[in-house]
Amino acid sequence: MDLINKKIAYFPYSYDCSVPGDRRRFVFFAKARNIPFNIASSKEKYDIVYLTMGCNISEWLAYKKKYPEVKLIFEIIDSYFLEDLNSFNAFRGLVRFLLRKESRLYLNYKNALRKMLRGVDAVVCSTPVQKEYIIRYNKNIHISLDFFLNDITDFKNDLSSQGKLKLVWEGQSYTVNHLLSINEELEKLSDKVELHIITDPEIKYPFKFFDKKTSKLLSKLKCDYHIHDWKKATFSKIIASMDLAVIPFGNRHKILTINKPENKLLLFWQIGIPVLTDMSPAYKRVMDKAGLHMYCKQKTEWSEKIEQYIKTGIEDRMLIKQKADAYLESNHSKEIILRKWDEIFSSLKR
Repeated sequence: MDLINKKIAYFPYSYDCSVPGDRRRFVFFAKARNIPFNIASSKEKYDIVYLTMGCNISEWLAYKKKYPEVKLIFEIIDSYFLEDLNSFNAFRGLVRFLLRKESRLYLNYKNALRKMLRGVDAVVCSTPVQKEYIIRYNKNIHISLDFFLNDITDFKNDLSSQGKLKLVWEGQSYTVNHLLSINEELEKLSDKVELHIITDPEIKYPFKFFDKKTSKLLSKLKCDYHIHDWKKATFSKIIASMDLAVIPFGNRHKILTINKPENKLLLFWQIGIPVLTDMSPAYKRVMDKAGLHMYCKQKTEWSEKIEQYIKTGIEDRMLIKQKADAYLESNHSKEIILRKWDEIFSSLKR
């Protein structure tokens, strides 16, 4: 499909398209392919509109009814729709309605998502588990992952370590509580490891009086730890200076958490640092395909596998990096990612 001459609109995660969900996904694709686009407005008519989870679902379903010839793509990369009716789904619908981000009140926000999945021309998700669920509502589904290299300024090449093993965790502040799930395991190794956490200083919620200081939550950690503010200019430099990245999940039974895609793992690998994770469908699939088994089935494995990595020689560490690099080259190169984005838009001709 010739996209250069199409009028394309994008509904971003942030007003200036600056957050990772924008710049690592659609905006990356549009810039790489030199495709002009507008910020989506339901008052304008386009040829194609690419919508993200922050859009007003009722408004855009009405738009599709008014302009059935306009192609709508809906990106849903989190697994909210896999959860049954719960307080979060009800609260999400209420909050969006009160904040005027949604035109109508959905007591179960999952119902809104189902309507959207049925009503659009293509759906973009992030895992095979999500795709398996969505296919009952829409047959034109695509799995797309983030492109990170434009965000990375520093890469790790030296895998030797001095003194305590430097562990690193990177992510949004509302997920830092996942680190507490391995708190007891970190305590066992408190004389051998130090933990570096790259995140935001506050955990922010829709209503500000719920906001929390990240440092207050992390004060419960039972090991030597250091908090670094997440900044695009410095986060990869900090990661590259560490020894081993960690990705614990917290609640292993929470559907939203356990069904996250492998993006974080791939980000660490692209910086060049080995990674130890909790086991999830995505992480196990990728690790197994890469020929690595650096995931923990049980919580107690965290201290065992970190201890094992401390004892690992430089040659074995390099072998881990080589396997990760080989996986990225075969499955997550820039060319492969762009080709998948091309397929998303080409599918609209059907």
